[in-house]
Amino acid sequence: MIVELEKQLKDAEADREARRKDKEEEKLPSASVPRDILTELDALRAENTNLKREQRLMASAFHDQASRLQVTTVTLQRQSEQPASWLGKQRRIVEGNLARMGVGRR
Repeated sequence: MIVELEKQLKDAEADREARRKDKEEEKLPSASVPRDILTELDALRAENTNLKREQRLMASAFHDQASRLQVTTVTLQRQSEQPASWLGKQRRIVEGNLARMGVGRR
């Protein structure tokens, strides 16, 4: 029984060592991957970084433009709103009557 346990222990250690070597080989891509593929991968990563930067700039420009347009639209809407107060309505009525009579603001 002790002999069997020692054999199982040696087999487990051998398996663990084999897995460790496999993981080390995965960590070192330069040994198994050709140099031109690594160069291309670096170029694609650089391009990806540039495209992400461009996307952020475009999004910020779009946001800036949309906020400016919204401010302009709100300002124009406020200028054409009818007065809500009683006094404002009375002023509109008087201004309309004065305009019809030919008397205007100076």
